Amino acid sequence: MRNVKIIYAVLFIILSMFLWKAYNFFNPNYKKCFEQNITEIQDRKTELDEISKITLQEISKIDLANNSMNLDDVSVELRAKMERLGFKSFRIETTGNCAEKYRIYYTVWENWNINNLNNVEIVYSPCDEETKEGFHSFDGNHIDVFGAGGNWKIISDTDFI
Repeated sequence: MRNVKIIYAVLFIILSMFLWKAYNFFNPNYKKCFEQNITEIQDRKTELDEISKITLQEISKIDLANNSMNLDDVSVELRAKMERLGFKSFRIETTGNCAEKYRIYYTVWENWNINNLNNVEIVYSPCDEETKEGFHSFDGNHIDVFGAGGNWKIISDTDFI
């Protein structure tokens, strides 16, 4: 009899966790996810600034403009820092209207609320109005851009496809 109660309790807990995950999947709180990510950027700003400097140093040695690199293509130091932050790759865009030549898009594969936000990019973009803290843009479909301050912004495509 005691074993049956334990089994029922375990099944109840598993069912509750499944129902919560299902509810969260169909009713995600995007605003809360972005607020958490902005806080994460602000808390890790020094680390993010360091990774952007290392990235720019590495790409200055090669012609990478408007291309991307994954973790296998970078130095051991940059790879370790990107893995610690949950990044799987980055791509570079050239900018013509700024003293700094590049905008860096870091593609997230771990953490940063990707369970709800799906595709997330953390972007280093100096001279960009969208990086101002409090900035928000929504394209009317599934793409959100939130400014986190200090030359950083978050882009997310919340479409599950």
